Amino acid sequence: MRVNQLALSQAVLPSLAKVGIHEVEQLAEHRIGELLRRPELSSGVELHELICELHRHGLTPFSAHGGHIQTDRELEIFRLRAVEGLTLSEIGQKVGLHRTRVDQVLRLHFRLNGVPLAAKRRRRRARHD
Repeated sequence: MRVNQLALSQAVLPSLAKVGIHEVEQLAEHRIGELLRRPELSSGVELHELICELHRHGLTPFSAHGGHIQTDRELEIFRLRAVEGLTLSEIGQKVGLHRTRVDQVLRLHFRLNGVPLAAKRRRRRARHD
């Protein structure tokens, strides 16, 4: 399936094309954390939209590099970390989990470890305020 067949916004498709992703099957070659380090996808917004749309269709192309996304709660945990840049503790408070469990969800379902760029940017802004 081509990514342009998914109901993605016009902001996401050019970002995926710049990374060289035109087919959903090509996503299996990438880890989510690696894609978040790409400048074209570093805001996390585009990747979150893509993951939500894939989830809506029951597609799990990242499963080779991460677990199957089970719930909307897991998608929200990803959004809060990758897009909003919240800390593991802040996410845990919002969704009612311990920070350790939030970290496990991010690692297990998204193979996301380390600090995404959105979180780094948020920290820099906080220091400057």
